[in-house]
Amino acid sequence: MQLILVIPGLPELRAGMTTSVRASALAHLLALAGAPTREAGGTAAALAARYGVTRQADWPLAPIRLAALGVDPGAAFWLAADPVTLAVGRSDVRLAGLVDDLDRAAADALVATLNAHFAGDGLAFVAPRPDAFFVRSATSTRLSTHPPHAALGRPLHRLLPEGVDADTWRRWQAEIEMLLHEHPVNVERERAGQAPANSVWFSCGGTMPQPPAAAVSIRTFAAAGIAAALAAHAGSPARALPGHLGTAREDAPGAMAIVVALEPAIDIAALERDWAAPARAALAGGVFDAVTLLADDKGDAVIWRARRPGFWQRLAGRHQRRDLAALLDDASRDC
Repeated sequence: MQLILVIPGLPELRAGMTTSVRASALAHLLALAGAPTREAGGTAAALAARYGVTRQADWPLAPIRLAALGVDPGAAFWLAADPVTLAVGRSDVRLAGLVDDLDRAAADALVATLNAHFAGDGLAFVAPRPDAFFVRSATSTRLSTHPPHAALGRPLHRLLPEGVDADTWRRWQAEIEMLLHEHPVNVERERAGQAPANSVWFSCGGTMPQPPAAAVSIRTFAAAGIAAALAAHAGSPARALPGHLGTAREDAPGAMAIVVALEPAIDIAALERDWAAPARAALAGGVFDAVTLLADDKGDAVIWRARRPGFWQRLAGRHQRRDLAALLDDASRDC
């Protein structure tokens, strides 16, 4: 059995660390893993392959997410079209942030405007949640994209869609910016001091992949998000996120892997106490063959894979002190 622990914001934890933050178990796991690897597409793409999903021109996560939100994607091509704020600087345009605080009426108004404008182009926008927009294309589309978190705060000219059909989608994105620039929803938001939803970010396009031919032997624990969507696609729906790794282990008899997608708000003390310390103990005791830690950093997945230490490593590990902040700094430099 292996454990895959998704820890949102792990690389950023070092910024607020003080000398009083030890997190010795987490530091030990990172040290056992050695230098991490980095994969484009973030933790969503890194998880997808583990659930039997293969890449098309892009990782087809949009239709998988859409199905998890209760919308049948059929056989059509879908892209995520997340509402975002673009900021225009002196010499470039940057993605300032995702807009995740739209209410239902505002989301519906923006979607209605987009659908009215692009009906003749064979596009159809839907928003099953106010912060989750998607677009369906009437024709086969060949694109590769970057997830929005990879573009945050960065100039966009190298991060826009690429591929055979990229010029068309880049043009449409420019039209969307003009459509939404002075949209009544954004006028009202700016009046209220809120960031405008003045564009959308296309990513994770594809057609709905076939579920795995054989059941994927993974037990998933997640409140929501891509891990839950992938688990549903694989035919083994996610269970509620427990408060401790021991509970997850008890609820995963016979599974070859346990995926735990932690909440972004988890603090370092809870991470150490409830997850890292019991994971280290289970790895040393042979319960797990490997513990994989996944985190996002600038839109990429940073992956540490720790295997069971040998006897002398276990003995030395009991007495060796490791600096968690230094390990995370080294990982950032190595990647």
